[in-house]
Amino acid sequence: MIFSSTTNTSFLIIADSYGKCLSPTVSTPHYSITTYSISGLRWFNPYDDNLNLFALIQTEKFSSLFSTTSNILFLVGINSVRNLPATNVIQQLDQFLHLLFSNYTHLTAGQIIITTCPPCLKISNRYSNISLLQNNIDYYNHLLFSLSSKYKVSVLDLKISFEWLGRDGLHIDYVYREEFSNIILNYINNTNMHQQTSSNVSTRSHYSISKRNRKRNLKIRNLQRNFTLIREISDQWSYYHIKNFLRFNHISFDRLLILSQHTLHLYFNNSPLMQRADQALSINIFNDDTFFHWVRSKP
Repeated sequence: MIFSSTTNTSFLIIADSYGKCLSPTVSTPHYSITTYSISGLRWFNPYDDNLNLFALIQTEKFSSLFSTTSNILFLVGINSVRNLPATNVIQQLDQFLHLLFSNYTHLTAGQIIITTCPPCLKISNRYSNISLLQNNIDYYNHLLFSLSSKYKVSVLDLKISFEWLGRDGLHIDYVYREEFSNIILNYINNTNMHQQTSSNVSTRSHYSISKRNRKRNLKIRNLQRNFTLIREISDQWSYYHIKNFLRFNHISFDRLLILSQHTLHLYFNNSPLMQRADQALSINIFNDDTFFHWVRSKP
């Protein structure tokens, strides 16, 4: 029989200003967490190496930090996504992860976690209205899940409400900081418990489960290709608004994707669900008029 280790697991959190919601250090009987927060941090910043995570991980200071653990959570992204197209940011993240695992090979045996970008109401020069900004954030989060499979990293989906944002529309309001912190801590706690449980499972069993899940997911994706609904969509609609609009109209779907050619792809698991959506959603339902009417009626 194999017994799980009682060794205290250490986690390192590298964060932008969202890390200010977390305690610098957390210690429990099962794990310890150290948070290193830098306001304005981006995956890549060509103008300031102090805010450039790609450059920072090559410094002696970060090399020392990474040597203490093989479990790292990155709470980074919003400063990049507010100023660059999602595809560009994902390319930067791809290069960052390649460098990270090349320079710190011990991390392949640990747990690397990347959070999705939370919602944001603070517009930028590139994204001059909230809809365009949120659409870019949603697209980044969608691409992040795809990239995660390439490097076998985990994604923590920060499904928080706009109500949690402070007056600046960017940072977490003081009232919700503890709740935000609990999302991170609970995820790490669950991850740690899962790792301890997994140590009692044989490698072959783990491989078999992963293989079965991959086959199942592939089967579902292939099935959904036959149950796909396509609609034209205006620039105003973001993933956030579409999901709320569909839920309000009781349209059940599995996933959705907005393509650059102003088309929305809705994926369903069976024909009846797709047919019902096809009847309820006219060809031009996702135009500007519907959007503004929806926003005014459902703020």
